Amino acid sequence: MNTLKNTLLLFVCILFSGCSLPDDDVGPENQEEDLELLQELFAEITVIADQSCTDETLWEFVPYGSKACGGPQGYIAYPTTIDVETFLLLVENYTTEESIYNATYGIGSTCDVTAEPIAVICEDGAAVLVYE
Repeated sequence: MNTLKNTLLLFVCILFSGCSLPDDDVGPENQEEDLELLQELFAEITVIADQSCTDETLWEFVPYGSKACGGPQGYIAYPTTIDVETFLLLVENYTTEESIYNATYGIGSTCDVTAEPIAVICEDGAAVLVYE
């Protein structure tokens, strides 16, 4: 478990030490680079959250991302056995960076409201969000 905690701390240090999206030089090549950064940030989140689910009482969910019209892109389940504080900081950083990306590049999105799950259950070892 120490290895996971150290890895999470390393990610946070890297993320907060210079991975913010640029304020200037907005162009297609920068947009592609910034999109790659967002994809990498989200991949880090999903790798950490992607663990075997055998006891749904040890799982919670959190909204992630930022739609251009407002609100989260979706929700992600995570086990409470990880360093939750660090994980939530990663999700918050991703959400902030996506909001900046949307504003910087004039990204549009649907303005529908993303449904919030009511629970997490375990199905065949995977965490599944439950909606009403």
